[in-house]
Amino acid sequence: MNDVTAQAMYSMRPMGADDISVMAEWFADFEDIALFDRSLPVPVGPQAVLESWKPALELTDPPTCLWYVAQCAQGKPTGIGGLQKINYIHGDAVLPIFVARHARENGLATAMTIELLDLAFQHLRLHRVTTLYRDDHETTALLTRNLGFQEEGRVREGWYANGRHYDVVQVGILNSEWSAKRVGARAEFNQKNKVRIKLEAIPT
Repeated sequence: MNDVTAQAMYSMRPMGADDISVMAEWFADFEDIALFDRSLPVPVGPQAVLESWKPALELTDPPTCLWYVAQCAQGKPTGIGGLQKINYIHGDAVLPIFVARHARENGLATAMTIELLDLAFQHLRLHRVTTLYRDDHETTALLTRNLGFQEEGRVREGWYANGRHYDVVQVGILNSEWSAKRVGARAEFNQKNKVRIKLEAIPT
């Protein structure tokens, strides 16, 4: 039986403009962010981060992107994640996750991904979810594989960082696949990890 008192409690709330300054601090570690985001070719400052994220913070009906900030019980931001490029005709979206360096290796990224998959499939009724990662990012490869994502293709040497080119790996999961996987995935995660997270402000 899990020791409830030892659980690490987190929540995921909608992202706001006030979060940009914290994100800018994370993104200032260029070598680190280059492992997660291929769209930042050079280090950027807070104003550039704000400008680049303005479209993501604009409300549309229906929403074409939904971004959340993960925070610990004390209210400190620890990561961001969401659904972007939501297409209600084709029923698909892209799922990106970034966890601050100080909050990694405790299962938070997996917990966030599980919540976002439920958001995509249980609430938005999408058909498929895709994510991309650099082919040397073993943590993301393992996370997505454990949750049932399937490799769907790769762009050879399409991600430049650290003076070399890496393959871009695309993986995806279907609504039907997650429906068959979700109960077992949650149970396995809860058994092995003490992180617990709640997604707030689910769109209706």
